[in-house]
Amino acid sequence: MSSIDTRQGSVQHPRRVAVVVETDNPRLIKESKNILQHIKTTTQPGDVTLRFGERGVELHSSNQTHKKGQRVDFLPIVHGVRTLSKKQPLPKAIGPYTSVVDATAGFGMDACRLALLGFSVTAIEQSPIVSAMLRDGIWRAMENSTAKKLLQDNLRFVESNAIDYMNNHSPDVIYIDPMFPPKKKKSALPPGHIQMLQAVVGFDDVEATSSLFQTALRSATKRIVVKRPTEAPCTGENPIALYKSKLVRYEVYAPFSK
Repeated sequence: MSSIDTRQGSVQHPRRVAVVVETDNPRLIKESKNILQHIKTTTQPGDVTLRFGERGVELHSSNQTHKKGQRVDFLPIVHGVRTLSKKQPLPKAIGPYTSVVDATAGFGMDACRLALLGFSVTAIEQSPIVSAMLRDGIWRAMENSTAKKLLQDNLRFVESNAIDYMNNHSPDVIYIDPMFPPKKKKSALPPGHIQMLQAVVGFDDVEATSSLFQTALRSATKRIVVKRPTEAPCTGENPIALYKSKLVRYEVYAPFSK
């Protein structure tokens, strides 16, 4: 069965967030109360708004609260499952192994794709805001018979600090997708959902990413996969394989000898 394990992280959100509750749904009210215990909130304009309403848990830009916000929605990926293939760069980088820990889950899109391809994925996220959105997305997915059939045995979410989790588990593969700031000032903006994720969790600095990578090297039993922009330097020395797409590459590393 798909499962959701809640363990509060200690991530510090770079912005204060306005929380708006427009529902009498007990599940969403419980999530909103949990959020209010773990983040700094504000009603001042200029901040991100986290809305609990008829569409579930959504993030809104302060100047676009009248529009639909960003939410975790796995159904478009499920409906497009026929476009997924193990010949694509990410699953090729994961290889023939079974258990995968996505140490930087974000909105869970890569975790969902891997789960649909048959990998057993544990997605880790420590942001209370993003975790609430992931729980909402998984709940709605499990309400859809097709999504439930395809995901319930392969996708698990854990709210936790990724390093703490990896220190206590030894999966086949650990996947890391750091949130780095853009290098070029004139670069095109990333998609809206990525912008919203960046607004909430900020960017990963070099030191934090290095700690995550080194812990993964000690914890994984088969390989570590790191997603990077094509123009960026490699995360570590001597990757055993590189799988490239147009905008990103997936670096594969062998773990430390056990």
